[in-house]
Amino acid sequence: MQTATADPLVGRTLEGRYRVTSRIARGGMSTVYAAVDERLDRDVAVKVMSAALSADPAFTDRFAREARTAARLTHLNAVAVYDQGQDVSGGERHVFLVMELVEGRTLRELIRERLASGERAGAGTGPFSPAEALSILQPVLAALSAAHRAGIVHRDVKPENILLSDDGVVKVADFGLARAVDADPSSTRTGLMMGTVAYCSPEQITSGSADPRSDVYAAGIVLFELLTGRPPFHGDTAMNIAYQHVHHRVPAPSSRVRGVPEQVDDLVIRATDPDPGERPADAAEFLGEIGDVRRDLDLPAVAIPARARTQRRPRDPRPDTPTGLIGATAATAAIAEPIGAGPGEDGLATQVVDRGTGSGRRDTKPVSGRGAPPPAVVIPPGQREREARRRRRRRGLIILIIVLLLGAGAGFAGWWFAAGRYSQVPDVGGRSLAAAQQQLRDAGYRPGSVTRAWSETVPADEIISTTPGIGSRVERGKTVDLTVSLGKHRIAIPDVSAQSGQAAVAALRGRGLTGATVKERSDDTVPKGQVIGTDPAAGTSVKPDAPITVWVSSGPPIIAVPQINAGTPWTQAQQTLKNAHLNPVEQLAYSDTIPKDTVIALDPADQQVKFGNVTVTVSQGPEFVTIPDVRKQSSESASAQLTALGLVVKLDTSFDGGLFNQVAGVRADGINGSAIGQKVHVGTTVTLIVV
Repeated sequence: MQTATADPLVGRTLEGRYRVTSRIARGGMSTVYAAVDERLDRDVAVKVMSAALSADPAFTDRFAREARTAARLTHLNAVAVYDQGQDVSGGERHVFLVMELVEGRTLRELIRERLASGERAGAGTGPFSPAEALSILQPVLAALSAAHRAGIVHRDVKPENILLSDDGVVKVADFGLARAVDADPSSTRTGLMMGTVAYCSPEQITSGSADPRSDVYAAGIVLFELLTGRPPFHGDTAMNIAYQHVHHRVPAPSSRVRGVPEQVDDLVIRATDPDPGERPADAAEFLGEIGDVRRDLDLPAVAIPARARTQRRPRDPRPDTPTGLIGATAATAAIAEPIGAGPGEDGLATQVVDRGTGSGRRDTKPVSGRGAPPPAVVIPPGQREREARRRRRRRGLIILIIVLLLGAGAGFAGWWFAAGRYSQVPDVGGRSLAAAQQQLRDAGYRPGSVTRAWSETVPADEIISTTPGIGSRVERGKTVDLTVSLGKHRIAIPDVSAQSGQAAVAALRGRGLTGATVKERSDDTVPKGQVIGTDPAAGTSVKPDAPITVWVSSGPPIIAVPQINAGTPWTQAQQTLKNAHLNPVEQLAYSDTIPKDTVIALDPADQQVKFGNVTVTVSQGPEFVTIPDVRKQSSESASAQLTALGLVVKLDTSFDGGLFNQVAGVRADGINGSAIGQKVHVGTTVTLIVV
């Protein structure tokens, strides 16, 4: 591993304020350093994004926006964001985020410690009891609920982003960073996906969308992992894990480990429902449900186990401060884990580690005079829980006995009442009403009410069905109702022409015709927006749900503009456009190349609505101006006057060097002698003789 002293940023001061003292760790998306805020004289963590991301201006803007949003979030359980900035030096741009420096470790580290101690002890339960797991998750949800109230979605909740400080405070890190990196199309997705997909909601995987319910899903996965020691889904590739999130439900934690109460199972299953609408609406609602479960199960609040105290080195002294004046610190910082470091870890993940060595490696040797870390807290089942289990067992036994007795009684009653008391309703389908009623009487039943209904298959006045249905086993003497056919249901299409499309559809639905849709087509005679007609035509009898097309006029059709070349006489072009059902509009313009009264250009020249206007630019021939008498004027005044006429002005000061700056004469290209009063083309070069 590269040491912190080999890092070129160590020892530099970013934006003239943040002096980098050591590198904590390095990942694929970012590198995190311990630094000192020279302005406020406090320890901070500086997360410097990778060169590939920092070089993208679009990412830099997104990163700044997300950092400002995250900085507005103030909560005890959220890692504070102090500042963001860019430092350009040595030809490189460094985009960075300045955060609170947290002393402690990540939830991922604590889970690993618990798993390792459980394997050594041969335990068959998860790394955390329900009381411990809920005690850890509640402050996480408190931070997320504050973010959700502020309109912030974390998008990357996982153990690496949950920090456990040495003073027992749980903090959530990296608000907004997942959104900034996700929005970057050039960023690599492999490592990021592999590290985060174990906690991604189905909607994040399928559509890339995320809302507060996505954070609830990830928190539910974290709770599952706290209770069982592993995420619910495993696979060789990120795609394999993502497939399971989309196509499988998260199992109950009790299916993996013993001792998880049913109410805690329900919390996990509800929070990780594939349908976002079935989850708690946000972290606040999920937090409330956890509070209810803790009260119902009488689960105590459990403190976060303290880690082993490690030997720490003093903070790097300032260049002008004696080393002996700096006391030892216990600073640890949020760092980016390497991409591909393992399931649940990626280049964006934030972790807390001991930076005593400056390279992210931990020195777990206890400080002299201090004992080993306290053992994991195990909460024994309370008296209420044992009594509840006994009551559930007794209740289950009683229910089983009742079910068996009811089954035996039902079997006896079925045998008793089946013999000779029942018959089948005869098949009277397709018979007339009178014949069907007589057949029912012959079978021992009483004909009941008669209902009439439309039928596409049964002719009018014949029986469609009975209630109870034909062939049903019914006790003799009961009433059987009959449904008689009215025949096929048909409705005549009304004439809705000249109405708007919306009014026509409303009129058809008012007649019971539900299959009307509006389509447009061009028409020369019917105004735009009015109904041309229907298909089928008005007066046709159709089914109520038959498809009916209401044709609405889109106005005259689009036609091609005839090709008319430059130089074509205006009168000829005018007649050509009229013959093509277009309206020619004359627009005059000067031209040095196109003869007078001939076409210069058409607008539009390719297509136009039938009967629409086509602007024809017609030449007026070359444009001439008369050169005014500007003698005795200053050269500036004369130049301005001639330039305004569209002439190009030059000054001739060869006579006396233009000492008096007064125009004595005017010459023009192509004119011998004085040009005053002469007509010339616009753009002609005119020379002013200045004395």
